[in-house]
Amino acid sequence: MSTETDQSDATEATKGTNPRGSFMDMLGGNRMFLIAGTVIVAGLVSGISWVLVRGGEAEEQTLAAAIEAYENGEVSKAREIARTHVEDLHVHEPYQGAAPFLLGMILHDEAKEFLNPKDRETVYRVAVQHLETARERGFPPEYKIRGEYLLGISQMESKQYEKAIQSLAKIYSDYPLHQLEIENALADCFLAIQPSTPENLEQALKWSRLYDSHPVLTPTQKSEAHIRLARIQFELGQLDETLETILEIPPTSPSYVDGVIVQGLVARRRYQDSLSAGEEEQAQDSLNSAIRLFRKAASNQLVAADSTRKASYLLAVMLRANEQLDEAMQQATRTRKIYYRTPESVAAGLEEAELLRAEDKDEEAVEIYRRALREATLSGKYENPWVDEVDFRQRVTRAIDAWKSAEKFAPAVEVAQALRPLFPADQAFQIEADVQHAWGDYLEQQADEVPFNQSLELRAKSRFRFRSAGKVYLDLAEYRFATSEYTNDLWNSASAYLRGQDFSKAVEILADYQRYETREHQPRALVATARALIALDRAEDALSPINECLEFYPKDPSVYEARVLGGEAYMELGKLAEAKSVLTANLDDGRLEPSSREWQDSLFALGQVLHLEGEMFEAQARVKGALEAPESIPREAFQFLEQSNESYKGAIKYLHAAVRRYPDDPRSISARYLIAECHRRSSMLPKKKFRLVNIETQRIKFDKEVKEHLESAIEIYNDLEFELTTKLEMQADLHPVEASILRNCYFAQGAAMFELARYKDAIEAYSTASNRYQTEAVSLEAFVQIANCYRYMNQSTEARGTVEQAKIVLSRLADGIDYSETTHGSRDDWQNYLDWLGATL
Repeated sequence: MSTETDQSDATEATKGTNPRGSFMDMLGGNRMFLIAGTVIVAGLVSGISWVLVRGGEAEEQTLAAAIEAYENGEVSKAREIARTHVEDLHVHEPYQGAAPFLLGMILHDEAKEFLNPKDRETVYRVAVQHLETARERGFPPEYKIRGEYLLGISQMESKQYEKAIQSLAKIYSDYPLHQLEIENALADCFLAIQPSTPENLEQALKWSRLYDSHPVLTPTQKSEAHIRLARIQFELGQLDETLETILEIPPTSPSYVDGVIVQGLVARRRYQDSLSAGEEEQAQDSLNSAIRLFRKAASNQLVAADSTRKASYLLAVMLRANEQLDEAMQQATRTRKIYYRTPESVAAGLEEAELLRAEDKDEEAVEIYRRALREATLSGKYENPWVDEVDFRQRVTRAIDAWKSAEKFAPAVEVAQALRPLFPADQAFQIEADVQHAWGDYLEQQADEVPFNQSLELRAKSRFRFRSAGKVYLDLAEYRFATSEYTNDLWNSASAYLRGQDFSKAVEILADYQRYETREHQPRALVATARALIALDRAEDALSPINECLEFYPKDPSVYEARVLGGEAYMELGKLAEAKSVLTANLDDGRLEPSSREWQDSLFALGQVLHLEGEMFEAQARVKGALEAPESIPREAFQFLEQSNESYKGAIKYLHAAVRRYPDDPRSISARYLIAECHRRSSMLPKKKFRLVNIETQRIKFDKEVKEHLESAIEIYNDLEFELTTKLEMQADLHPVEASILRNCYFAQGAAMFELARYKDAIEAYSTASNRYQTEAVSLEAFVQIANCYRYMNQSTEARGTVEQAKIVLSRLADGIDYSETTHGSRDDWQNYLDWLGATL
């Protein structure tokens, strides 16, 4: 049976030589066996005074010389020989592991010299690789137990705790020379395994007590053993035993402050237990004790910084628990700054950030959160004994959610953008995208509640946030390309870009979505694509996805929205019959509820289409001579007027239903104006017929129709004028559509009154318009209509005076006004027209 190289001198004496020589003898004893292989001289290596020979005896002698050199302190020489032979498999079986064993042993020794923990861990990890290779090939016979020991220690130092336990436990009984070190290492390994379990803690307790029982321990070692034992007892919930163990540490020990910290942790645990049990008085006593103990430990300047920084952090936590918030803030800040880039600094930063957020110091809190997130992973992975990784993420996520709930989106976004690499990339993307999207929602809602001019900036910011969300959702989709979430992320991205009005990007993403999504979700993609194309003024292109949806997915709920979009596309293309067809299909479907958005949209849209159709027929009637004297109007013109009136009648029906059902819909203002316009324009046909017939009953009938239409129109114009004027006075501005409707109401009301021969009322309406819009070209139209009213009243002087007033207004209009926006003709055209009109009155 072979003996270990580190046995006693008495053992060496009985062998008559050093164990290193024993290894040489063993190699020599097999000389004849090894010479059987072919010996080839490979060459002379510069700087080395021996010959490297392939195969057999020479290699074994060389490796023996390498170990001899190592034992004599010639580490460089030993390393060079081992490196040369580490991949050489020609060495016979009992000795194939000698070279990697030698390298592992050298690295194990050198690792102790590294001051940086990460560098030291890295070297130990390389040592493990060599020693594991040596184990596979076979440790040199007299070094087997020592090899396992060095491997176990290296595994422990490189945080491969489970492997270290297996290696060390296996040789514990056979290696009495290092049993003390093995007990210490096993206790550390079982305690270090995360997550800890009662079984591992019990094992740690067992080995720690074995180690602690040795009388050969120095006072320092004894105190350190007590600290570890107390930690294990604390983790097992043995609080009284923990304090008994700590009390054995004398105040003069370097570990005394660590013992005070453990006492503080016991007080903290008792505070938490009492608080949970509703024992407030006991909880407060324990809390006060914890603060006192941590303050004592934190103020001690005679121990290493690692002890005081632990106490410094824990003091901040307990001060916060005691609602001493200002002092807690100061302590957390102090810990973060003094113990920079330590676990305590990161954990204290989290405390500090939460305290700052509670005081609404959001900018400062954001900076600390971002710094804590950055420092938490500086080493490449998260390691913090005070705040585990899951808890850290949850606390940061809660902060983001709290800001979002309080509608403080800027700090939420800033922190969300700093989540990686602590958070998984997909989770970080999701959080940021959701916050950006919520911010866009909030800004859009705010824009709906303020006057139009103020809403413009809010809407622009809202669109920016939606586009930002779309970009992050797209990043998330690319990251999760190979998962089932890919298409859902694409959909979220496209939807956000649609709301951000980046329609081209939305179309591009929706194309990818359709390529990968299942049939079940294709209809919504087709509808979204159509919506984007319509917004891009590509109505013709939009019809393709609309028709595909209607044809291939007739039972999908998306067809209702597809029909609404079809109506919009056909209307833009002037295909009013097709627009009526698809919108009527929604209303006549029988399955669509009036409360649904699609029914509501269809009702408003169909009314608009019919009004537009009425205008189209009316325009055709005018072309055919509808403006001629009644007796001269061609029959074809009357037919177009009949069709026009039918369309207006339908428009009134649907728009009136829409306004009645949905009075709060923003479109109801426009719908009411269109109803009034339909009534006013519908008066043209009965007025023409009135002048054509001689039968009194028919004349009365047509006259009544004319008056009913015009009076209905005037009533609606009056109501709209009052509502919009009131809104303007309250908000100081109107949406451009509302402003146009208000302006048109003045003129349309005047026109309707003129048709009823209510010239004074018409003059009043036009005068109001001329005064309200005196700096705009449209005021000239009002003056002309006023002059016409005076002319019909046979008041030529007033008519000419009105024209002269119009000339003055024209001369005062600012240069650069676009007359074509609200009138017919240019500035010169108006000047010539007013001169002519004045001369004819």
